[in-house]
Amino acid sequence: MKKVYVNCQPYGYLTAVAENGKLIEIIRDDDANASVVGNIYAGIVKKINTGFIFLDIGLVKQAFLDTRDHRERSLFHEGKLEVKQGDTLIVQVLRDGIGDKGCIATSSISYAGRYIVLSKSVEGDKINISKKIKENVELRRLHAIGEKHVPIGFSAIFRSEAEGQEEDKIILEIPKVAEKFVHHAEWQHVKAPAVLFEEPPIIKTLREIVTDDIDEIMVDDAATCELLGQYGSKLKYYDGAESIFSKSFLKTQIDKVREKRVWLKSGAFIVIEQTEACVVIDVNSGKQVVTKRDDASLKVNMEAAKEIAYQLRLRNLSGIIIIDFIAMKSPDDVASLTELLRKEMIKDRIPNVVVGMTTLGLMEVTRKRMRSPF
Repeated sequence: MKKVYVNCQPYGYLTAVAENGKLIEIIRDDDANASVVGNIYAGIVKKINTGFIFLDIGLVKQAFLDTRDHRERSLFHEGKLEVKQGDTLIVQVLRDGIGDKGCIATSSISYAGRYIVLSKSVEGDKINISKKIKENVELRRLHAIGEKHVPIGFSAIFRSEAEGQEEDKIILEIPKVAEKFVHHAEWQHVKAPAVLFEEPPIIKTLREIVTDDIDEIMVDDAATCELLGQYGSKLKYYDGAESIFSKSFLKTQIDKVREKRVWLKSGAFIVIEQTEACVVIDVNSGKQVVTKRDDASLKVNMEAAKEIAYQLRLRNLSGIIIIDFIAMKSPDDVASLTELLRKEMIKDRIPNVVVGMTTLGLMEVTRKRMRSPF
């Protein structure tokens, strides 16, 4: 059974996903860590460099957009950029800022529902389907729904959650999402920098993590529970005296998330270090005796690979990830380890690539940056 637990805190939310009692994801939304992805701002153009526009949107760090992206074609006329320093530009955040970098923005505004994302694109009316949906019959079904019901002038992306959903449910959502564009005419007179549109962080978080395989969403705050009413019978209000995480036996697991050393059942352990440039993970034999035989090293490495894939998801570690497995001489064993790691990483909802073993004998993995680590 897969459950989501939402803990309302003084400055935000702590949301946990557990499967059969095991913590698999933890997300913090507070003043310091709340995602601004999807928020829309009126920004002041502060600087234009080759290919990039930097804007003051009212956050600590300037946002920037890449003018080479096809989504920014509306900023050009006959191949010439029509934006200059001091202009006001309405943008939407695509990715949160990380470290010293500000957030990435776009001038192409879209709104997301549970099943569909709508935008007014310079590309004209287009219907796209999530790459996670593979079945040809389903692809054709969703495309037909889009062709019939998406309003003229809009482009649409059917999200993975639309797969297998009743047509009536999807159709009902389309006008609700399209209606949000009505307010755009009012924005032309707003003084920048200003926030034009933002959703409560918990709504954005649950949109990311709640899929059809979630059996229950337990929330410990009545007002938040009402806010999330769209989730219907899956939504449960918890008003017990004991904290929601203690009641669900997740508190101990959450407390361990930031520990650098993670012990494996065999007695081996991994050490996780996050640096500014990348994440480095070292696999150690620990109490597990590793002989010169490759099969002993492979056994420890295979166990470590499963735990590493789990920890990357749990801690939301992203960017370049370098893993120093116990050395193995057999190319077949290296191939088996790489294949296992790829298989485990498929379980991750965040896009990732297991690049493979480098010439220095280090495994390289990349994982898309979506929000700050826990």
